[in-house]
Amino acid sequence: MAQDFFASGARFDIPPNGKLSVQCYIDPANPPKAIMLQFHTAGWNHRAVWGQEGAIPFGQVRTPEKVQMGELPKAGEWVKLEVPAERLGLKPGIKVSGYAFTQFGGTVYWDRLAMSSRVDPAKDAQWSWSQWITKNQGKRVAELPNDLQTLVRGKKPAEWTEKETVRLKEWWLENEYQGARSLVEGARGEKLALESKKKTLDDVIPATFIMADLPEKRESFVMDRGQYDKPKDKVTRGTPAIFPPLPAQAEYTRLDLAKWLVSPQHPLTARVQANRLWQQFFGTGLVKTSNDFGSQGEPPSHPELLDWLAVTFHESGWDMKEFVRLIVTSHTYRQSAQCSDLAMQKDPENRLLARGPRFRLDAEAVRDQALFVSGLLSPKIGGKGVKPYQPENIWEPVGFGGSNTRNYIQDHGESLYRRSLYTFWKRTAPPPNMTSFDAPNRESYCLRRERSNTPLQALTLMNDIQFFEASRNFAQHVMQTNASTDARITALFRTAAGRFPSAQEAEIIRQSLAKQLAAYTAKPEEAKKAISYGESKPDEKLNPAELAAWTMV
Repeated sequence: MAQDFFASGARFDIPPNGKLSVQCYIDPANPPKAIMLQFHTAGWNHRAVWGQEGAIPFGQVRTPEKVQMGELPKAGEWVKLEVPAERLGLKPGIKVSGYAFTQFGGTVYWDRLAMSSRVDPAKDAQWSWSQWITKNQGKRVAELPNDLQTLVRGKKPAEWTEKETVRLKEWWLENEYQGARSLVEGARGEKLALESKKKTLDDVIPATFIMADLPEKRESFVMDRGQYDKPKDKVTRGTPAIFPPLPAQAEYTRLDLAKWLVSPQHPLTARVQANRLWQQFFGTGLVKTSNDFGSQGEPPSHPELLDWLAVTFHESGWDMKEFVRLIVTSHTYRQSAQCSDLAMQKDPENRLLARGPRFRLDAEAVRDQALFVSGLLSPKIGGKGVKPYQPENIWEPVGFGGSNTRNYIQDHGESLYRRSLYTFWKRTAPPPNMTSFDAPNRESYCLRRERSNTPLQALTLMNDIQFFEASRNFAQHVMQTNASTDARITALFRTAAGRFPSAQEAEIIRQSLAKQLAAYTAKPEEAKKAISYGESKPDEKLNPAELAAWTMV
């Protein structure tokens, strides 16, 4: 059985005395057992069949669901099949929303569906605007939009405004008037095709929100105990009384607010930003509570220094590079980070700035630093988020069925080594190697990160595939560029720590290397397994046991 033509989007009304017809041609060399016309209203329950009665198993026989029209039409010539609409249960006024030409076997060619009737246009609501109004006044017309529905049911035609009358008549011409139906149907099809094309383009074109001024200034009020539906006193644009006032003028704009924020008289903007930059390089700001400069925050440890930095930053034209250069070239920053036990006991957080800063890198920088020293870090800038290595079954327990983040699908190639800035972040299941190093959850802004020191961080550095692969590539580079063990130890330490190792540190590394080398030499299969993690491939010219030992170091 096959459907040679199917039109589920067709839409037309059955007129009085309507007849449905179609021309068909049956191949005499391959005739079907039966052919059928079927029409859809609330369901596919209106059928006319020619040929073998039981061949097509749809509908109850000898009812409007399946009307037997007779034998198959003559083969080898075009024959008109015609059936009265009412015989199929299609009464005048019923809306048909689809039709199909069906056959059981054989070869059949079909022409277009046609409908004929004899009506008096002056008395038919589908031809006469006045008759449509008379027929539907005060009634509910299901197809009408809500605003026109209210108009037809609740107001008399004499009470309609000119705009309302024009809108309703336009709807009637487009949806009811049979004289324009053929023209409108074609235009409607073109409109739907264009809308579909536009949606396809809209889906691929990035969009962003923009801000624009309202045509009239919005009024603002003090809400009674915060209840939005109980406004009290009207308020105007201004700033808190504790701050310097805005320049006197009739109207204030966002530009005025921006100028006020960066004015020399403003006490906070330059201080807050200078403190954040200080925190970036020293681990702790001059004001420890960098997210709170109010009465609940801590006072600055060096108020005169903070004032001087703020003024310098402002006078430089808010030059970030110049300010950073000022900090990193200062004697305070270039001090040694070493200190005595007594100094550590008296000032564990280095609030007195008696030594150079020493603190762990942030989570993203820990990963990026490992990739950088190993030579794996991708320099590519921009692009969509990437999905690097991650333990299994992290997303799945918190994923919703059908969600595009239900399952974690790892990327490959260069995407594994992009900067952590580009790592795809699912807030309900963030990257484990980020959360281990106190990365914020991104559910709200974060001005000051906590820094913990836990065993899980050490385990991450030792076992996470990303770090293990970086260690192997780092060791491989050191082995390729240095011949002796001492030279390799020095190169390894200088690259990772930025300084030469002490004699004691070099000896610890040498002993650890000897221990690992002995273990992997005794178990060559374990050595090959150890250097196989990650998608990048080890250098086959290097001894696997030696490379594995240096990787572990």
